Amino acid sequence: MAHLKDKCLITVSVCGEERVGMHDLIRQMCEDIVLDENRWDPRKRSRLWRYEDILQVLNKPKGAERVEALSLDMSQGSRIIQVSPKVFEEMDNLRLLRFYSKYGNWYKNPISKLHLPQRGLEYLPNTVRLLQWDLYPSQSLPPNFCSENIVHLKMPGSSLTQLWGGDNVLLLNLKVCDLSESKGLIKIMDLSGVPNLEELVLRGCSSLVEIPSSIQLCRKLTRIIVSGCVNLCGFPSDLHCTSLEVVDLYECPRITQLPQLPSTVKTLYLGKSGIKQVTGASIGHLTRLQKLVVGEILESLPSEIGFLNCLGVLEIWAGGPKVRSIPDTICNLTRLVWLSCYSCENLESLPNGIGGLERLKTLVMKGCPKIT
Repeated sequence: MAHLKDKCLITVSVCGEERVGMHDLIRQMCEDIVLDENRWDPRKRSRLWRYEDILQVLNKPKGAERVEALSLDMSQGSRIIQVSPKVFEEMDNLRLLRFYSKYGNWYKNPISKLHLPQRGLEYLPNTVRLLQWDLYPSQSLPPNFCSENIVHLKMPGSSLTQLWGGDNVLLLNLKVCDLSESKGLIKIMDLSGVPNLEELVLRGCSSLVEIPSSIQLCRKLTRIIVSGCVNLCGFPSDLHCTSLEVVDLYECPRITQLPQLPSTVKTLYLGKSGIKQVTGASIGHLTRLQKLVVGEILESLPSEIGFLNCLGVLEIWAGGPKVRSIPDTICNLTRLVWLSCYSCENLESLPNGIGGLERLKTLVMKGCPKIT
């Protein structure tokens, strides 16, 4: 990999997650190698990515035991595809399974083109390591699918109501779990059997009511995103996840207390949550915090905000009638580059020393009529 990168034949970018891009000639060469495995029958190839080839295999899966990777861009076609509940029964070497929309634009047309019978999918091989199925149409995964091998699970816009049942689920290799916009999701699995989880993304899961307290056992967790979980009321009061960097509680009105967070947190979103108070005890120790977004029913900002010496972005949204001032200690934030206040109707003044913040490049006071 490093040798190819040095010759500019591949690129490795990190934007939320690592992505590998390759030169068109390298891509074409790799595709030709796979096609040469069998030019006439796609079931006899190890990797499938062409729309018509995959349709052929889904319609006639018998004999597809060589398939290791299946990646279908659903935006390529408009037809409805009927899938057998046992379509993957012979694919016991399958490691990568992706039904996705290019550029992640599944939400623009949130209707699944892959249809399953009412009883749902009956089988997935436990060899699967990456499972991405945008708009997964069933309420549950196959009952016997609980793979210790799975590393990446991404099912945005799914019809899932529960992700695995029971308290003894072991997903020892799972690192990423993304069930964004799964509107019917009520419950996720107990997390004590997922010790290597790094990202938990549940954005827009509006029926979800609880994050299990066992999340505290996920010591490698770096991101927890539950924004838009409007019915979420059960959230651990103390997160001991010592690798945690991003906490997103935006638009979670039933979460009323800010959990105790580790000092590793770098980004914290609290806008439109039910949190009225952000105390010095709750954020004063977050010395690595780089971005803080608060608002709506927030009553005040603590003076300890001046301890956040890495803070670069501070946003106060719709501060309401109680936020009348910003603590003078904000002038200690020498790395602050962005300060914005939106619809803070009773905000009367800014600290006198704010002009001394040499790195402050953007100051937004919108809907703050008392600031002149």
